[in-house]
Amino acid sequence: MLRREWAVSDDHGSTGNLLNKVALVTGAAGGIGACIAQAFAKEGAAVILADIRATEANAAAMKLREQGSNTTSREIDISNPDSVERAVNSAIASNGRIDILVNCAAIDAPRGLAWEESEQHWRQIIDVNLNGSWWCTRAVIPHMIEQRSGRIIFISSTAARRGVPGLSVAYNASKSALLGLTVGLAKQLEQYGVLVNAITPGATGNTGEPMTPEEREKDLMTYPLGFGGPEPVAHACLYLAGRSGEWISGTVLNVSGGRWHG
Repeated sequence: MLRREWAVSDDHGSTGNLLNKVALVTGAAGGIGACIAQAFAKEGAAVILADIRATEANAAAMKLREQGSNTTSREIDISNPDSVERAVNSAIASNGRIDILVNCAAIDAPRGLAWEESEQHWRQIIDVNLNGSWWCTRAVIPHMIEQRSGRIIFISSTAARRGVPGLSVAYNASKSALLGLTVGLAKQLEQYGVLVNAITPGATGNTGEPMTPEEREKDLMTYPLGFGGPEPVAHACLYLAGRSGEWISGTVLNVSGGRWHG
């Protein structure tokens, strides 16, 4: 059976689905996060691109502004609660509110055997992927409760439910924990009109994963529809963040080209 990478088009006309909404997207300097920010901006949202790579985030926001979008950037180290509070408070001071939070920022570790993974790498991955996502979420929750509305989206991974030879188990653990956060928070926040969901993307083909050409080809064979790029993940975020997602909470949406979790 022929396998290939799908060229997924993002040429969808704007419907104004997120008009007058304010979205904060972490990890938005590049990759999936930048694609989500672009999709939100195209649908009319004011978007804050937050990333530890401040120069790249500012450049991405500026590029979108040149296209007529309402986009700004914030430097943020999501592993540092103080940095998160500053960025969130600054975003709210400038925009008046935050309607949508997308927790996309994440890191991986060098591939290797689990029992050989250093304590430093373990702590670093957990601090960013899990703790960092929580610090961002915790910072916006009081504002969303006051608004009696909000959308929180965690970008997890198929690695949350599927082992990958050589992939950092700290990465597996961090992404799996986000699914627990999703269902727990969804239950606690439903009474306030705050919806919480997660997306589990498969490999998008351009995430910087440390693969040899042989590993990449072997991995591609596990995706019936091939690698899809970051656009399908952005479209899934639009679905959950917009009008179509107003009756969805506590859900994990698998966006992985037909790849099974187990």
